[in-house]
Amino acid sequence: MSQEGLQKAARGAVAKHERSIAPDLARGMMLLLICIAHVPLYISNNPEYRTLNHPSGGTLLDSIVQFATMMIVDLRSYPMFAVLFGYGLAMIVTRQLAAGTSQQTTRKLIRRRCLYMILFGAAHALIVFSFDILTVYGIVGLLFGSLLFAPKRKLLRVISWLSLIMVGLLITQAWLLSGGPAPSLMDTSTIATSYGGAIEKRLFEYPFWIVYSLIAMPLIIPVLIGVWAGNKRLLEAPQQNQYLLKRISIIGITVSMLGALPLALTVFGFWQKSTYLMTLHSISGIFGGVGYIALFGLISARISAAGSRGKIVQALVATGQRSLTSYLLHSIILALLLSSWGLGLGKYFHSFEVFFIGILTWFILVFVSVFLERKGHRGPAELLLRKLVYRKSY
Repeated sequence: MSQEGLQKAARGAVAKHERSIAPDLARGMMLLLICIAHVPLYISNNPEYRTLNHPSGGTLLDSIVQFATMMIVDLRSYPMFAVLFGYGLAMIVTRQLAAGTSQQTTRKLIRRRCLYMILFGAAHALIVFSFDILTVYGIVGLLFGSLLFAPKRKLLRVISWLSLIMVGLLITQAWLLSGGPAPSLMDTSTIATSYGGAIEKRLFEYPFWIVYSLIAMPLIIPVLIGVWAGNKRLLEAPQQNQYLLKRISIIGITVSMLGALPLALTVFGFWQKSTYLMTLHSISGIFGGVGYIALFGLISARISAAGSRGKIVQALVATGQRSLTSYLLHSIILALLLSSWGLGLGKYFHSFEVFFIGILTWFILVFVSVFLERKGHRGPAELLLRKLVYRKSY
């Protein structure tokens, strides 16, 4: 490669007219799943938890909401987020190299983006929500970013070996924890009675969460699957990939549902909960996240074939284009509404009520995104990240 190629500056961030509908549509819906997944963390009126942060007791409606959430949302929204993150990195590399940017410069761009993701996540974690995922994905990007430039065969080999290692780790974890006492509500930052006390707890929770996420949660695999999907441009050309997307969607969602069912049935006492059921639920969640992405690829193909976007689609796409802003904003809204140092609604509500608070929060995100879209403004978090990452190229 010539010296001129090495010195060429990276092209700017993706322009609006270059964006594919499928990833943004998926991000818009993903935010709904994240809102629903996070609201149980703020319920503080019951000292004991069944599993996945859902409190025991409550009415039949509470149990139905818990069952549905375990089946569709829990440990499925994060893998979905991870696939989209990996897909986004792959598309950045593709666009940069196609524009003539050197591989060396593109590598630096990816590293810079991941570093700023870590900084954004650290600020998010320490200010409002310990269990941040931006930091984890930033670290994964730094550790495995070289695979963005690797041959497809090498990427698939790494995914295969890491999958075996991760399954082994999760099964070992289940075995070590089996037979122990049932999990109870820890004194977490989400239910702290004062903002100062919440910050103090977040200082300890945040680093623990990072290590736990990287070792005990299967998040690395879906990021790399997202890279593979980006290399194949599955969501950039969904109409040409409908057969593959349909197979991935059917297999992924079916495996996800079957894997989630045993743990979800513990809500009604039809199955005895165990660490092995939790492991099954977690592993099958990867299939769910990948299947959901493929499903939105199919939906976007139908929308493209129709030749027009309705208002609902436009609203979801606008939200997906501001997914970073929306992700940060949802944490602020939930904390203010549900935490004890906020309005404290988490002390009075159970699963059924907070489920609708999660949906209401998502509607607020959509409203804000549509408002910004009509004003012609990007999300403030996206704008800041682009300026920091692309610098003069922005």
